[in-house]
Amino acid sequence: MNGEMDELDEKEQERRKQDQIEYRKKKSASNTFLFFGTIFEIIITLAIVIGIVLLEAIIILKWMNLPDQVKGNVFQFASVGGLIGGIILGFMAYKAIGRVVIKKFHLEDKLRDDVLNQFKTRKEYKEYYEKKQQR
Repeated sequence: MNGEMDELDEKEQERRKQDQIEYRKKKSASNTFLFFGTIFEIIITLAIVIGIVLLEAIIILKWMNLPDQVKGNVFQFASVGGLIGGIILGFMAYKAIGRVVIKKFHLEDKLRDDVLNQFKTRKEYKEYYEKKQQR
């Protein structure tokens, strides 16, 4: 009887050890993915903001026939809107590109669930949440 318990304990310890190794691999892969994703998000957001502000500058300062004082005020307000809009578009682009990268490189089994949930659509997340509730 005691031999069986030792064997079960060894199997359980081995299973726990494998689970811990898998968790550490997922954690490492998730942290790496989020690190490079964040750098990419900063770059893409800056590019979008700069693009929007340049487009606004061309439209307002070159094409609109307004007095110089009015052009300056309009450009200032439009720049704030371009900054906010660029940040929002940057977040949306990051999420969409992240979703494509995860699917293209089959990272679903290599990343933690909390990281994967960040890149799910509402429909996918709702299905995931309902499955989780049923367990």
